[in-house]
Amino acid sequence: MAIARGPLNTLIRQVEIFGFYFAALDVRQHSERHSAALSELLQVTGLRKDDYKTLPEAERIQILENLLQDPRILTRPGLELSPETSQILTNFQTIRQVRETFGKRAVTCYITSMSHSLSDLLEVQFFCKEMGIYDLPIVPLFETIDDLRHCTDILETAFNHPLYQSYLENCQREQQVMLGYSDSSKDGGILTSSWELYQTQSRLAELSQRHGVGITIFHGRGGAIGRGGGPIYEAILSQPPGSVNGHLRITEQGEMLSFKYGIHDIAIRNMELVVAGTVQSSIPNEHIIESQVHPKPKADWIEAMKRLSASAHARYRKMIYEDPAFLIFFEQATPIKEIGWLNIGSRPARRTVGRAIEELRAIPWVFSWMQSRYVLPSWYGVGGAIEEYLQEDPGRLALLQQMYKQWPFLQAFLDNLQMTLSKADMSIAHEYAAFLVEDRALGERIAHEIQAEYERTRQAVLAIVGGKSLLDNSPTLQESIRRRNPYVDPLSYFQIILLKRLRALGGPLTLDAEAQKNASAEELERARLTYGVLLTINGIAAGVRNTG
Repeated sequence: MAIARGPLNTLIRQVEIFGFYFAALDVRQHSERHSAALSELLQVTGLRKDDYKTLPEAERIQILENLLQDPRILTRPGLELSPETSQILTNFQTIRQVRETFGKRAVTCYITSMSHSLSDLLEVQFFCKEMGIYDLPIVPLFETIDDLRHCTDILETAFNHPLYQSYLENCQREQQVMLGYSDSSKDGGILTSSWELYQTQSRLAELSQRHGVGITIFHGRGGAIGRGGGPIYEAILSQPPGSVNGHLRITEQGEMLSFKYGIHDIAIRNMELVVAGTVQSSIPNEHIIESQVHPKPKADWIEAMKRLSASAHARYRKMIYEDPAFLIFFEQATPIKEIGWLNIGSRPARRTVGRAIEELRAIPWVFSWMQSRYVLPSWYGVGGAIEEYLQEDPGRLALLQQMYKQWPFLQAFLDNLQMTLSKADMSIAHEYAAFLVEDRALGERIAHEIQAEYERTRQAVLAIVGGKSLLDNSPTLQESIRRRNPYVDPLSYFQIILLKRLRALGGPLTLDAEAQKNASAEELERARLTYGVLLTINGIAAGVRNTG
């Protein structure tokens, strides 16, 4: 009995929870990789001479329907395929082998990023069919503002499609939907991203009820506020009514793992907050006495958010994507190019070799602004939108104050905004622009616009939440940031000086021990400066407790 109640009982519980693999695996791939692989397969096998990737959506779906209903296997041995297509096929083959060896729970789902249409889901279903996989959950990831707006339309079409319906039956009529906080924020700004995500989740809850499909929302949050980070309990409570229902998935990013789970007691506390938030958000309002945990937003609240979102979106896009000088400012006033030399992350900073901001991944985008102390992705566009809204009718301030007090969504958003505004330091940020932007007039113009928007945002937030200073309603956090920032400031000044010197010599360079023997004095200096810059990047990231 002692053995059964002790180590044996513990082992049984561990196997029940973790199986024989400990950590389950999610597989993720970009939707364009599937389209390209299928296009090549169709051409190599002689089924199509044209390029599948360029076809209209209706034709793509017709092709996929024919392939899914055809019992023959297209991916026969001996086909001469590109390494990219071979890798896609190998991935699905490996998924099947892992699930057969360790159990189906060893690979929990297949995420297709940048999902734009029904064909993106059916393509994954086709590759699953080719490898004899019929119950691997297919998880579309919606990342841009436009994709979030069309998310439920795409899923409604999928739920009504006979072939996807049958696949859904194999998955017990359970559908995971992943929402991208990072790319939507980079695409449309923090306010528009937050509002579109809220509306999407609300529509998904209605879609679930309408089709009798259990929808679990997978929140693709990052560590920084600009990528959906922030206090987890408040984040869960801020979700729309009916969108949680006891099911929740959240990504935890890089540096946040050590902060949240590195110490046992903190890890337990964090899990308590996740469970408490999930349970609390899943309780129907009719079972809650005297207060609503997740009140349904009023009509005038929704109208206010629509107005604010539209204005903030326009302001954000005008600065980030429509001002041709902004890219120059961004590349010179932040260490974005130098960040790519850090030995962190599994993917390159850019999706392609292009320089455009659209090609830049969200992590280095947020990381670089955090380094230069602007923290721009976490607040830009909000202040101007609120100012414009209140100028039309000053009486609207009372409405926004009511929304903040009664609506967990806006409360969490503005409290996170206070934290990011407190982490930003415009005086140091100005030094990055003044010393590193080669065109002085360009640097001063954009730095001035950013400074003005920061002040508008700070004043607008204080007008709504009350208090004389940011985070007056959270004195512990306020004091933590106040004490921490002075230790980070010298690193920022060192970084500016080192970046200036390094760029004057031609940019980053690393040398191994053998290369150093034959290197010139200038090359050795570049390598030394590169090392110094990377040290400051690590130090600032640790100090502000955020990478990307």
